[in-house]
Amino acid sequence: MHKQTNGQTNTTPDIWAELKELKNMVMEQKVELTVTKTELQCQKDKVADLQRENAALASRVTTSEKEVEKQKMEVTGLKEELSVTKTELQLQTNKMEKMETENAALQARLSASEKEVEELKRENAGRPKVAFSAGLTDAGPIGPFHTEITLIYSKVLTNIGQAYNPNTGIFTAPVSGVYYFRFTAFESRNSQWLGVNLHHNDRKVMHVSEIANGFASVSSALTLELREGDVVYMRVSANDGIYDDVNNRSTFSGFLLFPL
Repeated sequence: MHKQTNGQTNTTPDIWAELKELKNMVMEQKVELTVTKTELQCQKDKVADLQRENAALASRVTTSEKEVEKQKMEVTGLKEELSVTKTELQLQTNKMEKMETENAALQARLSASEKEVEELKRENAGRPKVAFSAGLTDAGPIGPFHTEITLIYSKVLTNIGQAYNPNTGIFTAPVSGVYYFRFTAFESRNSQWLGVNLHHNDRKVMHVSEIANGFASVSSALTLELREGDVVYMRVSANDGIYDDVNNRSTFSGFLLFPL
């Protein structure tokens, strides 16, 4: 009996110690659990924050990707536009080069033409200027006469070089050369023959005639090679007539084509 009591007495303190130790362990576990819960809550809060940040980042990434895609499209468009612009620039460059070539050719032609004009001016400056034109009379009918009569065209319209003499009706060549002459003749008297002759020195070189049925009109022209001092003049044929008035129906004209 005594030994049992002693045995119980000896084991009781161990149990309390173990209980105390268990209590302490439970308290530690509770404290640790509380800390763990706190840490877990912090982790949850961090996870929530990270999820929000990730969502924001995902939104920003999506926006950035869209912006990048937009920029890529703009870059592609700019590349295409740049390619078109380069092509147009090349076309314009080619066109400009062609125009520059054409302008150079035109400039060369212009320069050649200007030189030719200057040469012609120099030639013309030393070339005698001879030209005349004259009307016959304002008096009306002339002739007919029994012999051929030299016509005096007294109404001078042009007389450059003064080679035509309105007092005699004779043109005198101031230089040797090729000359052009033209004349017109008119007759208004019914049944009257109109007839004129062009003379070079003492030689008749042309005759034209026409009978007036109400009126008659003739004209002709020719070129003559003349020596300096040669004369050219018009004559009315024997028994023929001619008519002129203020309308200058009968004229005599000529000019130097080129000297020889």
